[in-house]
Amino acid sequence: MMSARDFRIGWRLLAQQPAYSAAALGGLATGFALCLLLLCLVRYSFSFDAAVPQAERVYVLKHRLNFIPQPQWLEYTPFALRDVALRSGFPLQASVFWPRKATFEQDGRQQELEITAVDPAFAAIFQPRVLAGDLSAALSRPDGLAVTESMARRLFGHADVPERVLGRDIALDRQRLRVRAVLADPPLASTVSYALLAGTGSVLWPAPQRDAALANWMGIAGKIYVKAGAGVSAEALRGALQTATDQGPWNSLVPPQQRAALGERKPVEIALGPLRDAYFDTTVANTIGSGPRADRRLVLGLGAVGLLILLLAVSNYISLAAVRTLQRQREIAVRRVLGASSGQLLAQFLAESLLLSLGATALGVLLAWLLLPLFAALVARPLDDIFAPLPLVLCVLAGTAAGAYPGWLACRVDMRQALAQRSGDTRGSAGLRRVLTVSQLALAMGLGSVALAVAWQTRYASEAARGFDAAPLLVLELPKGQDMRQPASVAFRDAVLRLPGVAAVADSRDVPGRDGGGGTRSSDIVQRGDGGSISLEIREVSASFFDAYGVAALAGRAFDPAIERAPEASAVVINMAAVRALGMATAQQAPGRWLNGQALQIVGVVPDIRWQSLREPLLPVMYRLDPANAMLTVRLAAGEDGASVTEAVAPLWQRYFPGQVYAPKPLTAYAASAYADDRRMASLLAWASAAIFVLAAFGVYVLVAHNVQRRAREIVLRKLHGAGRLAIGTLVVREFLWLLAIAGVAALPPAALAIARYLAAFSAHPPIGAWPLALALLAAAFVVALATARHAWLAMRMAPAQALRD
Repeated sequence: MMSARDFRIGWRLLAQQPAYSAAALGGLATGFALCLLLLCLVRYSFSFDAAVPQAERVYVLKHRLNFIPQPQWLEYTPFALRDVALRSGFPLQASVFWPRKATFEQDGRQQELEITAVDPAFAAIFQPRVLAGDLSAALSRPDGLAVTESMARRLFGHADVPERVLGRDIALDRQRLRVRAVLADPPLASTVSYALLAGTGSVLWPAPQRDAALANWMGIAGKIYVKAGAGVSAEALRGALQTATDQGPWNSLVPPQQRAALGERKPVEIALGPLRDAYFDTTVANTIGSGPRADRRLVLGLGAVGLLILLLAVSNYISLAAVRTLQRQREIAVRRVLGASSGQLLAQFLAESLLLSLGATALGVLLAWLLLPLFAALVARPLDDIFAPLPLVLCVLAGTAAGAYPGWLACRVDMRQALAQRSGDTRGSAGLRRVLTVSQLALAMGLGSVALAVAWQTRYASEAARGFDAAPLLVLELPKGQDMRQPASVAFRDAVLRLPGVAAVADSRDVPGRDGGGGTRSSDIVQRGDGGSISLEIREVSASFFDAYGVAALAGRAFDPAIERAPEASAVVINMAAVRALGMATAQQAPGRWLNGQALQIVGVVPDIRWQSLREPLLPVMYRLDPANAMLTVRLAAGEDGASVTEAVAPLWQRYFPGQVYAPKPLTAYAASAYADDRRMASLLAWASAAIFVLAAFGVYVLVAHNVQRRAREIVLRKLHGAGRLAIGTLVVREFLWLLAIAGVAALPPAALAIARYLAAFSAHPPIGAWPLALALLAAAFVVALATARHAWLAMRMAPAQALRD
């Protein structure tokens, strides 16, 4: 049993060797901090929607349109499916989740807020914590409103929110609503996020508009949540919804040729996504209303990396403690001679280890707390708590267990060998340290090579050719409800065009690189010359679009504002991918051709413009004129500063759209945001591999120090027999070159496979080859050289007389 005396002795011994104590404390604390941060991310990811009662019975409806190009699952589904679920005969509760924008008016100022319309069943499904008021009344009365605590503070500024906000009236879209319930904020780890709730029967929406939306089969405005009763099969419910969908209006939209191409697949598929798995449902990632999602395998992999970092830190401590134990053999032998038992020796070493582990845990927690904001920004997740009991207990247990091995070594010290000044190191302990060193180097090389490949591919994708020069282009997204059919929008566009420094202005439904989160794209089925049919993606643009983007026609002409003043609905422009898809050999064959009989006429062919990220192939595109566009692209004049034009546009915006948020963006920002997750992953892998490289360097340093000490007599005997400094240096380094080679063989093939799988998700990538693997190997070689240099130099300069005397 350990006593207070053991801890006092341990403290004095640690204080007497500050270099050893600092190295052990710093290595363990770094490992604990990195492990805590990564396990914090894992805990956050697996806690999503855990606060919802009986979450295993709550589902979100999903649908996928298989008859469009690149179909993708969407959680935004036609609201008509809510009534289908309620009439299915199964015991269940259902609610729509319908986020809308509304203008909040206060003291003559306006701001746009998001308010979510839900059915009264929402309260029973999710059971949010009510701080004050009656949530059922808030969702069932036309003037009812429920606000979260943080939103109430934002709107009213009261600290005692529930008592002073309840019953207050606010104006939304010029309608008076009364706060009838104050709710606790939804957990940060939640896929169901809201700040203002109103019932679907709210006065905010006219009855005809509301009824049309809730009965709509064709539109998607929000989600549908269903809580199944006890014993209800999710598959049976999905089957009922699928049957109703098969008989719905979607069925008439699919032509016979495309239906035949679908084979056994449904034109529209319905699925039920379990709420507990919603955060890990990557099939809906980057679609409308999806919010942040994560790959379960990646999260578990990061957790495994955190545990590996902790294991490596502990193994380094074990190696250092074992070397120190062997250095203290004579002390241990003397204590044994004086009557110390094996239990007392073990208690002493465990006391020292426990002191170090507790200190390292405290320092690691402090370091993790300081790094948490940076780490949260790196992974783009609102992490705010690292004090989870399990990781902390794990750190303490790991540090304590690490003391068992040096204590076991102390108990096994042979007194005769120790007093005779012979090393008591065993083949097993030396082999264990070599295995740990190889593992550290292998893991560092593997993660480092993958991080290099991800970073290089991300940079390549961000700078890939888009078919136009994006540098002089500025994008303005018009306020909600505004498009080129409104006089104010047209007047604003014309006023911007007249500004000095503006060369051209175009409007379009979308802009290249922007992920609108729709998950679906407009498309049209057109007939090929051989009688077959293909699907062409539709891009709605204005007549000045190609002029503003600096894109010239390859054949025929692009849209021209002088010609398309009264545009014919039949005029279209296609890209080169569409030329190939239509079976034409050259672009010159396309102009003048009619599609779908006399419905569409091709007037020109333009180069391929990359509208999506490199994860998607270039699709055949047909450009059509459309006045319902809400995005303006401003082309700056040559040599013009974007900041000055942005400043000049601001007063025009306030004149035509008073009270609306003015947020211009350079077009390049949209493309950059498409690879934000890749950049974060590259940074995370780089930091993890750097940390492991540091731990590996520490492990190599300890191992080479011990090897030089253990083989000191061998080294001086070689010197006495004529070995030069180069031969001695080679003797010291050679073992670690073999360890480096073994680590490379173990790490680089799996890393190459991981890199290949990552690159396979992109339609194009640079000729990366094997250079990330080579650079990782060179980095590991540099670490080994750096860690062995000092002791190799000491071995080359070792004095034979001093070594033999010691």
